[in-house]
Amino acid sequence: MPIQVVYLVVITLIAGIVNGGLGYGFSSITVPLALLFLSNRVLNPALVLIEVALNAYVLFVNRDALSGVWRRVMPIVLGLLPGVIAGTLIVSRVNPSWLKLGTYIILLPLILIQAAGYRRPIRSERSVALPFGLCLGVLYSVTTISGPPLAVMLNNQRLVKR
Repeated sequence: MPIQVVYLVVITLIAGIVNGGLGYGFSSITVPLALLFLSNRVLNPALVLIEVALNAYVLFVNRDALSGVWRRVMPIVLGLLPGVIAGTLIVSRVNPSWLKLGTYIILLPLILIQAAGYRRPIRSERSVALPFGLCLGVLYSVTTISGPPLAVMLNNQRLVKR
């Protein structure tokens, strides 16, 4: 078994424990650490499968809260599809080293903003939701991380975790 697989198993186990305690953070921990020895092209397909299962479970557990937020979240969801397609094209065409650097440059401020508890509600949520979903789709398909920007957006709008 290659040492990268062992590292990835340990990292994902730790990230899974954090995700279980906080409800998010799996990719925010896994991706920056795993990118130290893997490229986005190798890492993303594996993590997307894990993330789909994790997110489906979280959605199922919180299904009773869905009726209260679906209208606010639907424009974001609609923006995800073209964003994921664009991000997939980026991953297939951009040098993996540049993707790694871009991942760190984009995610570090988002994680720090979230950790600092910065809040500034967006007044015109509807006009921002679709472009936000598009950007989130690109970010997710390039890095498999969507939690920090999504958490900042939803926390800014005074939506509780549930």
